[in-house]
Amino acid sequence: MIIDPDFALAGAEKEKLDVRLSYRIVRLFSEGLYASPNKAVEELVANSFDAGAKQVAVFLPSDFHDQAATIVVLDNGEGMDANGLKRHWLIGKSLKRDLKTLPLGRQQIGKFGIGKLATYVLANRLTHISKKDAKYYSTSMSYKMVDDRGDEEIEPKTPIRIALRELTEDQAKAALKGWLDLSTFKKCGMRLFGTKAEASWTFAILSELKEKVHEIRRGRLEWVLRTALPLRDDFAIHLDGSKLEPSKSGKGLLKKWILGRDIDELPKPAPDEIQVSEDINQPKESVTRHGLEHSAVGRITGYAEGYRNLLTGKSDELGRSHGFFVYILGRLINAEDGHFGISPDELRHGTFGRIRVVVHMDGLDEYLQSDRERIREGPVLRDAQNILRAIFNKIRPELERLDANDEPGAKLAIKLASSPTSLARRPIIDMARAALHGKIRSRYIALPLGTTQAERDKIIADLETRAEIPEHFITGIDFAYNATSDDGIAVYDAISGRLRVNGLHPFIGAFFDEFTSKTSGLPLEMFAMAEVLLESHLHQAGLKQTQIDEVMIFRDQLLRYVAQESGRRTALIVANALRNARNDEDKLESEVVEAFRCLGFDATRVGGKGKPDGVAKAHLSPGDDKKPRRYATTLEAKSKKKDGTKLKTKTFGVSAIARQRDEAQCDHAIVVAPAFDHTPGKDSALAKEIRADRENTEAKGTPRTITAIHVDDLARLVQLRPIKRLGLDKIRDLLWKCSLPEECKAWIDAAEKEIVAKPPYSRIINAIHALQQEYDLAAVEYGALRVALGKETPPYKVSTNDELVELCKAMAAMASYEITATDRTVELNQSPANVLAAIEAATKAHLNELH
Repeated sequence: MIIDPDFALAGAEKEKLDVRLSYRIVRLFSEGLYASPNKAVEELVANSFDAGAKQVAVFLPSDFHDQAATIVVLDNGEGMDANGLKRHWLIGKSLKRDLKTLPLGRQQIGKFGIGKLATYVLANRLTHISKKDAKYYSTSMSYKMVDDRGDEEIEPKTPIRIALRELTEDQAKAALKGWLDLSTFKKCGMRLFGTKAEASWTFAILSELKEKVHEIRRGRLEWVLRTALPLRDDFAIHLDGSKLEPSKSGKGLLKKWILGRDIDELPKPAPDEIQVSEDINQPKESVTRHGLEHSAVGRITGYAEGYRNLLTGKSDELGRSHGFFVYILGRLINAEDGHFGISPDELRHGTFGRIRVVVHMDGLDEYLQSDRERIREGPVLRDAQNILRAIFNKIRPELERLDANDEPGAKLAIKLASSPTSLARRPIIDMARAALHGKIRSRYIALPLGTTQAERDKIIADLETRAEIPEHFITGIDFAYNATSDDGIAVYDAISGRLRVNGLHPFIGAFFDEFTSKTSGLPLEMFAMAEVLLESHLHQAGLKQTQIDEVMIFRDQLLRYVAQESGRRTALIVANALRNARNDEDKLESEVVEAFRCLGFDATRVGGKGKPDGVAKAHLSPGDDKKPRRYATTLEAKSKKKDGTKLKTKTFGVSAIARQRDEAQCDHAIVVAPAFDHTPGKDSALAKEIRADRENTEAKGTPRTITAIHVDDLARLVQLRPIKRLGLDKIRDLLWKCSLPEECKAWIDAAEKEIVAKPPYSRIINAIHALQQEYDLAAVEYGALRVALGKETPPYKVSTNDELVELCKAMAAMASYEITATDRTVELNQSPANVLAAIEAATKAHLNELH
C-alpha cells in the first residue's frame, strides 16, 4: 500500500482553529481513561455511531512496524463541515446532547468532548477528512506539538493552532487513494466518490503510530467491537473488510420468526381483526414480503428472534439489544423504551431479556407526537401494544420448548459464561495448577495422579484454552454414584470439563427431582458449581490447606445435615413414620432412607429408572490392620396399597435388585415391604433366588447379599438402635446372616432381649458440657472427648472413637433437639439436666412402644 505522505496537507488552508489543549490534560485523559489501545479504536467507532453512521469500517495495517502504517476509521455518518470540525476540537465540551435533532434519532454517547483524546495513546497524528454538503474539509492534529510544550497546567496558556483545509474532490480522492485501492476497503461496500457515492462521510486517520499499537490484537479488538456494538439493523461495523456479527447476534440465536410467515396468527391480547398479508412485489427472502394487517395500525412487518442467553449487558452502553424495536417509516421511535410503554411486570425478564422483536408499523406515523418518539395515548397505541404483547406470548412457549431440549449442563455453561473470568474460571485454573504441582490438595477438582511435567502443562493449557471460550469451560454434567463420604457435593473434572455431581450426597438426594428437572435444575446446578468455586476462591484468598479443608468440611456437614428429612425427629418418630408409610409408595421410599440415616448410615435417596430407591453407606474406624472399614447397601421400598397384600416374587425382582446393587458397587441390598410372597420355613421361589445370588457371588470371590425385611421389623430395629446400642458393625451382622423376613425378625427379637449395660450418659454429657464451657466450643471432637473421659476419676475408658460416636449418636436419636452428633463432633443444645431428662423420657417411650 502506497500512502501519500502529504495526505494531511491536501487542499487549501482556509483558517486556523484554536485548540485549547495542554500536555497534562491529554496525558490525564488518554493514559488514564483510555489506556487500552482497543478502547481508543472503540471510541472512534462510538463517535461514528453518534454521527448517525449506518456503516463503519476499521482498517488496521498489515505490519504495525511499517513507518507509514496507519489505523483508519471510516463512517458514512453526517460528516463534518468547517463548523463541525471546529466543534469537534472543542476540548472538554460536547454539544451532542444539546442537538435538537439527533442523527438517526440516536441517543448520543459522547458527553464531555474528550473521546478523541483516546487516540493519543496510539498515534502522534490524528487527521480527519470529511465530506458534507458535497464539500470536503480536513484538519490534522499533531500531538507532538502538545508533547513539546510539556505544560503541566490543566488550562493551557495559549491554544494550539491547527489548519482547517478545504479540498476539491480530486484532492480528496488523491489524498485517500492509498486506502481506496485496498481490497479490504472495497469489501466494506462504501463508495466515497463518483456515482452512488455516500452523501456524507468522515475518514479518521491515525498516523505516526506509537509503541502502544503493538498491543493491539485483531481477535481481541474484534471481540471488543462486537461486544460494544448495539444489536440493531441500522448500524454495522467492518474490520479489515469483514462485517462483524454483533456478539449477541447469531451467537446463541435459537430461532427467528418472520411476521406473517412463521407467525400467522396471534394469541390474546391481540385485537381480533388481525389478518395475514403478503406483498408479492417484495423479494421472497425479504422480511417485509410477509406481514400482518390491522385496520388502525396498518401493515405490520418484521421479525422476532429468540436467543439462548440474555441480551442485556455491556452493549447496552451504546444501545440496548433486546426488547421491542418499533420503526415508523424506517426510523426507530423507541430507542430508550424497549418495553414500548408496556409494564415490565407483564413481560418476564428471563424471557424478555433474550428476545428481539423488530417491527415496522408505518401506519402509526399520523399518531406520532411532535417529538416523533411517542405515540399519542389512545386506542391505536393500545392496539399496537397488544400486538407486541401477543407476539411475545406467541414466541415465549416456543423459546421455553427449545430450552427444554438443551443438553444437561448447557444452561449452566451459558450462565457462568456471562460471569467474569476472575470469578468463574481463573480460580479453578489457579487451584488446578497448584494441585498439579503438589502445593495443595483439592477435593473439588478432579485431577490425574502421577503426571509428568508435560502432562501437567497440557492440562493447564487446555484449561486456559477452554476459559477463552467461556461457554466451553463446562462441557456437561454427570451424576456420579461411586463417591465416598469424604466427597463433597460435586467435583469439576479438569480433563473433560464436566461437572460431576455426587449423586449419593444427602443434599443431592433430598433435591434429586429438582436437580434432574430441566425446568428447575439450573439453580441447583449453579449451587453445586458454586461449591466447587468456593474451594478455589479460598485458595486464591491465601488460606492454608488446613483452613480450606476445615471450611469445606464443616460446610459439607451442614449441607448433609439440613438435607436430612428427619431433621430433629427422634428414632421413635422415624420408626412410627416408617410404619405409617407402608401403603404409600413415594412416602415409604423416603422413610426407608430416613430409617437408615437414623441407624447411623450415610443414606441418600436416589430413585429413577433402573436405580435403587436409595443407597446407605457405613463408615467404621480402621480395624487392626489400620485399613478403613466400609460397607454399603442399596435400599428398595416396595409398598402395597392394601394391608395384607403380599409382594410377588416377580415384582420383588431378585435379578434387578442384584444388578442395581452391583452397579452401585454395594456389598448388600435390602428390600423393605409390608409382606412378602413367602412362607416362613418353606423353600419358596424367593428363598431360592436369594440363595442362588448369594452362592453365585461367593463363587466369584465377591460375596454379596440380598435381605428381605418387613416394614414393622425395620421400624423395631430403628427403635432398638439407641437403647440397645446397635452400631453399624452390629447391623452388618444382620445383613450377612439374614436373607429372609423370618431370619430378620429372629435377629431383631434376639437384639431386643439382649441385656445391655446402661452407658454412663450423665458422665459423657457433663464431659461434653465442660469442654464446651472451658474452650468456648460449639462442637466437641470425639478425640478430645475421649481424652477428657479418660482423665476423670474414676476414668471412663472407651476403646475406640467409633464406640464413642455410637454412644453419642444413640443419645441424639433419643434426644434430637437437645444433642447433635455427627461423624466428627458432638454438641449440646440444652443444659446437661435437660439433655438427660429427654433421654430418660425417650427411653421409657421406646420401651413402652416396643411392648
